[in-house]
Amino acid sequence: MDFRRVIVVDLSALGVGEAKDANEFNSVGADMLGHIANKVGGHFKLPTLSKLGLGNIRFGDPILGIAPVDVPIGYFGKVQMASKGSDFNSGLREMFDYQSDVRITSSIDSVVYNGKGINKSIVISNYDSYIFNQDLATILPANSDVRAFRELHQQASSSGSGLIYMRTLGIQECCRQADIEGCAKSLRYMDQQLAELINELHSTDLLLVTSSYANDPTFSTTPTREYLPLIAYVPSNPDGKSLGIRRSFADVAATIADIFHLGASPKFLRSSFLGELA
Repeated sequence: MDFRRVIVVDLSALGVGEAKDANEFNSVGADMLGHIANKVGGHFKLPTLSKLGLGNIRFGDPILGIAPVDVPIGYFGKVQMASKGSDFNSGLREMFDYQSDVRITSSIDSVVYNGKGINKSIVISNYDSYIFNQDLATILPANSDVRAFRELHQQASSSGSGLIYMRTLGIQECCRQADIEGCAKSLRYMDQQLAELINELHSTDLLLVTSSYANDPTFSTTPTREYLPLIAYVPSNPDGKSLGIRRSFADVAATIADIFHLGASPKFLRSSFLGELA
């Protein structure tokens, strides 16, 4: 696929069940999405994410109200973080950093540096030291999800090439406060916004919906060690299939490096899923 732009929507704190190494992080039994769905009840629905394949990630262990669909429009899978770090930014670094011939560097800056003056990297987020240290990125500060999605819709509707990263705030804030109803409300809002975003995409866009970490609000451990969702939507080919279990978030960095020809070193032994999006 010949993509000109990659849009990453980070639904921070969204997890889809305990990871295989959950016992090393006091997270046995953690299930952010499953516990919210069970506590809110059967009226909890996320229609856009369901169509994209969110429920298919948990085939055989369905989430209440988010069942697998027969024909998902997105490519779906889940990520087992490779990093043993337990801070909130471990997944973010793993998602964007890659090994070049010279050093470990961020694909956010490299997309611009190697883009011959054409590509841009646009970051829509509240303050974060990792994100705001990207020297070549255009930073659009957003301290609420309403503002963040407003910026995202504006950027997505315009033409251009490069990378857009947006991180949500509402889910993570509600999880930290153990506000189950607030989590459900935030997830419904994200779902509605994603429906609008899909209609704004260009045929050469790639949309990635994921979460850089999980935080089960029913657990005292924060963050919780869970599998993280990975959904890819290709406007020109809305015929999804499974991406399986990715063994590292670096598969996202490898895919971005593939799309924008960033020249990842052979030592960067991660699996791009670009070839699976066909």
